[in-house]
Amino acid sequence: MNIRDQLSEIGLSPTESALYLASLTRGPASVLALSTITKLNRPLLYRTLGELVEKGVFRTTVTGKRKLFVAVPPKQLLGYLKMKEGILKDLLPELEALSSIGIKEPRVLYFEGREQIQELLKTQNTSSSKLIYSYFPSKYMIQLFGKAKLEAVIQERIKKHITVKILRPAHAEEEYEGWELRDEALREVRHIPEDKALEMGIVVFDNKVNLFSPIDENFGIQIESYSYSSLMRYFFEVLWSISTP
Repeated sequence: MNIRDQLSEIGLSPTESALYLASLTRGPASVLALSTITKLNRPLLYRTLGELVEKGVFRTTVTGKRKLFVAVPPKQLLGYLKMKEGILKDLLPELEALSSIGIKEPRVLYFEGREQIQELLKTQNTSSSKLIYSYFPSKYMIQLFGKAKLEAVIQERIKKHITVKILRPAHAEEEYEGWELRDEALREVRHIPEDKALEMGIVVFDNKVNLFSPIDENFGIQIESYSYSSLMRYFFEVLWSISTP
């Protein structure tokens, strides 16, 4: 990847990148001089240079009666990036509001392979309702993550003050650090009747339902739907009511 391509990665157009690089090598220059170096027409340069000055990537100076343009030093490009970051932070509340509106449309995402399934489980820690419903045998979770990674996901959940209600078959319990904790780990656990044991893992939070296949099938699905998640929460509570602490 050349320098122009790399500059495009931070948001400069090909024309803006060409001007910036030309100015770095030339120093303060008139529009005519920059046009000669870059082979770009002057109307385009006037417009582009004006935009670059507004972005803080270029500055103007006057020598005699001539207005010259000069690129800011490379280190000062960080200011340009920070400005873009600040704009995005200001926009985030509105963007997230729009995203919430859009989520009314059901959405299904497919995850395949161990790494993707691990990422699927981590999405539970984005719960805005601060409550997760989970049927996920700890033995399966340890096989999928390993104890250290599983414990890290749990610690992140606790740090975010997210409570989880867990249903598990007693025969599929496996110990890991903190597995026996309840109140401290913001965790309620009940054991389902042995004849109700399921082979798949299910996690419900907000308007999302994460489905996890058995280990040997190696896939996961996230269904984003208000109606479906409400139905799954209802079934979870029914099963919760006949399960034992």
